[in-house]
Amino acid sequence: MKTRFILSFAVVLLVSVHPALAQSRDPYFTTFSANYDFVYHEPGATSNAGAHFDIASTWKRDVPFIGPVGEVGFNHFDGGTIVSLMGGLRVRANTDFFVLPFGQFTLGLYHCGVCDLNDFALQGGAGVDFRTASPNVRIRVQFDIRHVFDSAGGLNAQRLSAGVVLPLNK
Repeated sequence: MKTRFILSFAVVLLVSVHPALAQSRDPYFTTFSANYDFVYHEPGATSNAGAHFDIASTWKRDVPFIGPVGEVGFNHFDGGTIVSLMGGLRVRANTDFFVLPFGQFTLGLYHCGVCDLNDFALQGGAGVDFRTASPNVRIRVQFDIRHVFDSAGGLNAQRLSAGVVLPLNK
């Protein structure tokens, strides 16, 4: 099961950086983001360190912009570290060059290292990318809610993060 998720994530990454699609005039057609998780909270525990990284692209070239997103994340708790490997769709509303809001839905692997568990997870989220003085850098604020399907009936987690977004097609 773990291998299938890793292969699925690799396919999303390869599709998202397709060179023919990168010839668009949109400087944020294909992006990489590095995000620090200020808060990642699961029932009974809050992460003391975490981050996630994503690559996203765009298939649909008019409002709303739609495309694939792939994400790798980790969060460390006192008892161990969890790792997530997710892939899905992102919808952007590029109606203003200064503020780029988006929503996304991903699914994938939730791995608990201490528990030695691999579970299926769904995650929905939204965020905003803000323009900076440099046309090659944006600042992101993002909020996500994750549901993990485990043998105990599942759990919900919330994540608040901020990071840097870089265009890959410049």
